[in-house]
Amino acid sequence: MAFVAQKPRPVSSAWLRYGSLGLLVAQDTALVLLLRHSRSRSDGPGPYVASCAVATMECCKLLTCFCVLFWICRFDVAKFRVTLRREVLRPREVAKLSVPALLYLIQNNLLYYALGHLRATPYKVVYNLKILTGAFFSRTLLRQDLGPRKWLSLMALFMGVVVVQTAPHESASDSTSEDPSKSAAETPTLTVGQTLGFAAVFLAAVTSGFCGVYQQRILQGSGDSMWARNIQMGVPSVVIGLLSVALKDGPQVWRDGPFKNFDHVVFGVIFLQALGGLNVAFILKYADNILKGFAAAFSTVASCLLEMALFGFRPSTNFLLGGTLITVAAYYYNYKPFGGGASAALLLHKKRTPKTAPLSDDDDDDDD
Repeated sequence: MAFVAQKPRPVSSAWLRYGSLGLLVAQDTALVLLLRHSRSRSDGPGPYVASCAVATMECCKLLTCFCVLFWICRFDVAKFRVTLRREVLRPREVAKLSVPALLYLIQNNLLYYALGHLRATPYKVVYNLKILTGAFFSRTLLRQDLGPRKWLSLMALFMGVVVVQTAPHESASDSTSEDPSKSAAETPTLTVGQTLGFAAVFLAAVTSGFCGVYQQRILQGSGDSMWARNIQMGVPSVVIGLLSVALKDGPQVWRDGPFKNFDHVVFGVIFLQALGGLNVAFILKYADNILKGFAAAFSTVASCLLEMALFGFRPSTNFLLGGTLITVAAYYYNYKPFGGGASAALLLHKKRTPKTAPLSDDDDDDDD
């Protein structure tokens, strides 16, 4: 029986899409909890320089991309050099990707700052504002139409964030205070540190929404290797990260060294951040920025449950109400009726797949 040459491709794309989304949920949940622990623990080696951790993470990502691209070239040095010259050494493309590189660096530093003043769950809940900012930039940059359901979901998301902001919160530093019995409900107002923490989360949500849409537009509008694109963005990320260390924490790093108080917990945070950055590129290549926001809603629920079990987090009634509203809004923003997603994917596949003549039995094993 004859088959169409490119028939298996949608299956592999689906595995990549939903596999990367599942990995994102696990990675994002573990990263926020571990990073919060590394910034608030009292039994650790001491505070570490966040800018050095971010720069180290960018170096790890860039090195990983070089290694994977070398593996794709089958460890052929000549082919690897040709690939770098043709796909990576393109100044115009590197300049375009320098924009999200800078903003991602700012976003990562904001994450460290926010989790030094907030618990993981309030951070994750408010960070869902990136769905709102992502929708705004999708509408303005990608010209995507938003139906009534999505607009209602965005309104509910905004209302949920307002409710969460009015709820009493316990900062990360509160967990290490002398009175461990103090609950979040006993803190009537936000402290200055918590207010600045929420401001950092809001700015991180704006940068995340813009970078996600901007990078999606570049990745899905190009047939270049995803790893070559990551190298193009990784080079300016490393340069900007090192400059950030020199300008922000230069004297301290020169005196104590860049890795002072780095232990297995900090290196675990760096690994999870690097893994998340590479995985996001998979999602934006094979799915979209909105589906990434959908995974973030599941991550928020998982973070809340784990923080309650591991760190004694006790959310207030207002927080539970606002968090539920945000999570439900995130779900319905990305909800598609049964079969709708498959039909859309099939239609997109038909548009991209050229018509081919049936293959004979001898050609059934050929690929693309």
